[in-house]
Amino acid sequence: MTNRDQNIVLSCILVVVAAVWTWLVIATIPPGFGGGEIGARAFPLTFGVILLVLSALLLMRLFIGKHKNPTDGDAKSPQQTAGAKIDWWPAITVFGEIILYGFLLEKIGFTLATPVIVLLLMVVNLRVRSPRLLAGMVFGVTFGCWLVFEKIFGIYMANGMWINLG
Repeated sequence: MTNRDQNIVLSCILVVVAAVWTWLVIATIPPGFGGGEIGARAFPLTFGVILLVLSALLLMRLFIGKHKNPTDGDAKSPQQTAGAKIDWWPAITVFGEIILYGFLLEKIGFTLATPVIVLLLMVVNLRVRSPRLLAGMVFGVTFGCWLVFEKIFGIYMANGMWINLG
């Protein structure tokens, strides 16, 4: 399978996921109270629509854009691409971290789960070892999300069942 074919499959999967996501958000999460208020549906719906638009743009670009001829200088031939090994480890790692974040949000709440996951992502996925950078990202992302979502938008962040820091 060529890179173009892989991108087509990926963009089709993303279009389907985004469409199902958006439909589920509309079907299950009630709109905000009052005519123009932002409710619990705003962020997931915006995420679904953005994913749908970007994946549709990728799909259109793949069909409309100019294609490189496999016989051109630096392009790989279909035989070389077909035998290429797919590295699944990054995808599996990110999927596991998303599952862990959902579990930790329920058990220890947003205030503790977010720094743990940000630290894990930076150390395991990005291989960052600088203590200053790790501390800045862990506290910056946690505080920034808390400030924007809880204080500015008024959306309550998850409290933990085991530990509740409010």
